[in-house]
Amino acid sequence: MDDVIAETTRTYPALVKREFGIEASYEAIADFDLSSSFGLTRAQLAHLFEVVHTKEVLMGFSPVTGVREALSAWQVAGYPIAVVTGRPPETRELSLTWLKMAGIPFDSFEICDKYGRHDPAQGPFITLDEIKTRTYTCAVEDSLSMAAFLSGTMKVPTFLFDRPWNRHTEGHPACTRCASWKEIARKATPLLQP
Repeated sequence: MDDVIAETTRTYPALVKREFGIEASYEAIADFDLSSSFGLTRAQLAHLFEVVHTKEVLMGFSPVTGVREALSAWQVAGYPIAVVTGRPPETRELSLTWLKMAGIPFDSFEICDKYGRHDPAQGPFITLDEIKTRTYTCAVEDSLSMAAFLSGTMKVPTFLFDRPWNRHTEGHPACTRCASWKEIARKATPLLQP
């Protein structure tokens, strides 16, 4: 969901400036580890994620350009839209509210513990083992490790949404790097033919 459907990380430099007085830029986020990219301590990173997951911040994200149109076209063509996110389980209701408020079409929504960070006390989530039991026509991902899992382990055609933190490598050979939803929609068309 984040950085594929919602422009999440683009808001982080302003939050880092507001919370810690540290100058940061979106394009400088060269690593999925934000403590490294922003020069934050572990305590500061934990605080940043507390702030990021507040209602004020979560509800303020903008949709990624072109996402509504692409997902709407796929849904109209009969393809179910499954939103799977690595957000903390306690953000479920806010995330669902944001999707509806932003007019993002979807048929199912699940929180997945992609990185082994979730605690059952936070609320329901699924595991990567459970994801492996699912069937997807294609996937769109911004995380290199998840894109490799989807395209390599699961053999799902995967579009890697180009972001600063995933540019240091080409990703999994089975992934297709794309710069926009318009490009994703165009390249996915052959997969979505009856």
